[in-house]
Amino acid sequence: MLIYTKNDQAGLQTIFTANNQSNSTVTMGYITLLPGEQIPEKGFSRHDQDEYSYVIKGTAHTVLEDGQDMVGTEGDFQLIAAGEGHKNYNDSQEPAELVWFLVDPTNKTRNGGHR
Repeated sequence: MLIYTKNDQAGLQTIFTANNQSNSTVTMGYITLLPGEQIPEKGFSRHDQDEYSYVIKGTAHTVLEDGQDMVGTEGDFQLIAAGEGHKNYNDSQEPAELVWFLVDPTNKTRNGGHR
């Protein structure tokens, strides 16, 4: 079992990768978006994996390359398909906190992978 504690820095933190855990198809991280912050600062992020996220606290926008602006608030889940350009920003007065996972879309399991 591995346990890591998030630090108090703002921005993007990658917690679990293929370098520190055995499942090379999953990467997990944490993001703190301060009021007025956008990640990335310019352009869009794009991954070869599907990105799943969960808003723990606050309000965070996800803007897709086609201009679609989705608002995520505390308790919301989100899926961004592999290859889809996106960026996140916080236009509120409070920090937003999210957990995110990158999952290789070619690693499909049936029935949710639970036994």
